[in-house]
Amino acid sequence: MAAKKDEYGSGPLFKAAGTVYGVMFVSALLALANVLVILLPLLLGLIGPAALLGFVLLGPSVVASCYAFNRLLAGADSGVSHDFLKSYRNNFGQAIVVWLPYMLLLAVIAFNLAVLPGSNPETVAARTGLVGLGLLVSTAALHAMQLLARFTFRTVDIYRLSIYSIGARKRVAIGNVGILFIAGFVLISTSVWLLLFVGGLVVYLLCLNSRPLLAFVEEKFTVDGESSPAGPSLVG
Repeated sequence: MAAKKDEYGSGPLFKAAGTVYGVMFVSALLALANVLVILLPLLLGLIGPAALLGFVLLGPSVVASCYAFNRLLAGADSGVSHDFLKSYRNNFGQAIVVWLPYMLLLAVIAFNLAVLPGSNPETVAARTGLVGLGLLVSTAALHAMQLLARFTFRTVDIYRLSIYSIGARKRVAIGNVGILFIAGFVLISTSVWLLLFVGGLVVYLLCLNSRPLLAFVEEKFTVDGESSPAGPSLVG
């Protein structure tokens, strides 16, 4: 009887359904945690630039999503909502500290993109450079969130590894840049409301693509290749 239950719960359709459910549920939690970002167009009209502070909470929610998805990919059965809330609570403070410098850099880049005048060749080249820089900073920020979700490192070490990992695992970095670029292009071309539906899927794809990077960091920068979990461990 037990063998039949194991066989039933380990089939590809069962796993696929579990993955779809997990992505949808984390998407809902991610949207709920970032309701201030989703409502930004409305809040800007009500309280002005102060509404931009809602982006501060993006860091902890992305870390929690990465943690939940990494456990889902590892086959953990504790539930994505349980994993999301645990990581959100345990990593909240450090996630904000890690995220703020990247957020401020991205804000400066976005501001410069917004104020660049005209469409002459020099302006187009400047915009292209700023977009490339924004993607590079976004990728480093993503790697930092992934590292914080997986390991217990000092904040300064997370900053160093987030940059180092871009060169150390170029294929992963290029894949993440591509995912971020496509997601950003789709959002700009449509509506921020699309985040309600695709936010979790984007983070899941980034986590899936970043698994070799995490394995590399675990092997090279942890004692005897053993992970040092941030809060609860990935496999524990």
